Amino acid sequence: MRFPRLFLIAGLAVALAGCGGDARVELAAADALDLTAAELRLALDEYNAEIDQADQARQAAAVRAFVTRLRADVDDPAAVDAHTIAFTEALAALWTDQRTEWQRYQNTLANIEALEEVGAGLRRVGIATLTVSDEVRRYLGSLVEARRQAAAASRGDDS
Repeated sequence: MRFPRLFLIAGLAVALAGCGGDARVELAAADALDLTAAELRLALDEYNAEIDQADQARQAAAVRAFVTRLRADVDDPAAVDAHTIAFTEALAALWTDQRTEWQRYQNTLANIEALEEVGAGLRRVGIATLTVSDEVRRYLGSLVEARRQAAAASRGDDS
């Protein structure tokens, strides 16, 4: 019982305050969010491509270093074992970095999608506001016209 009354009071306050919103504001905000999301998506994709290239270069460098060390110490089994452990740890660190980068990519992508959803919601509100405004204008226009016709009829005019 308390919530419906609260919603009614809030709705009346908004209506009386004239805070119904301006469709142009919502539509402009939606356009700005869409543009921002598109630019962020482009930047994210470029960044991700650069990170992928850097990761590939790091992996290639680790393999080359491992092979160079193996060739130098081919006759020393203890050194080969140490190089193998170091190489395995280096690859694990690279894979951890890649997982972290992928999680950041996914989180940023989710944020971009949220921006797009908010933009779409604002656009729907803007369109709905335009529709309500148009309906109110038509209603008021027909009310004024009906009143004018009633006044003319009471005077006996046909204008």
